[in-house]
Amino acid sequence: MKPQILVVDDDAGSRNALVTLLRDEGFTAVAVPDGREALDYLRVSPLPQLIVLDLMMADVDGWDFRHAQKRDPKLATIPVIAVSAAGKLPDADAQFRKPLDFDKFLEAVNRYVRPTPER
Repeated sequence: MKPQILVVDDDAGSRNALVTLLRDEGFTAVAVPDGREALDYLRVSPLPQLIVLDLMMADVDGWDFRHAQKRDPKLATIPVIAVSAAGKLPDADAQFRKPLDFDKFLEAVNRYVRPTPER
């Protein structure tokens, strides 16, 4: 099944919580721990409909990831919801501070992706 949402977060607890929340709401989600792995994933996997991006990460952080994403025409149009305890991503499609208000976060997710219908 094609992933609808890619979660990029270096904190395993946050990453797992986001994936669990999204899956519980009917979305298909996959996760990677940093921006470099996200770019590698996007180059070889079906493209998601949405990226949920932490900003504060080691190696390739959220800002560097977003710059690389925007330079690649294949990836540039994928919407990004930024989530961070600190910092902002000015060109994100939506932004949230950690800890997340899950209801508002899910409202934003639903603007870009529809849950997968159960079979």
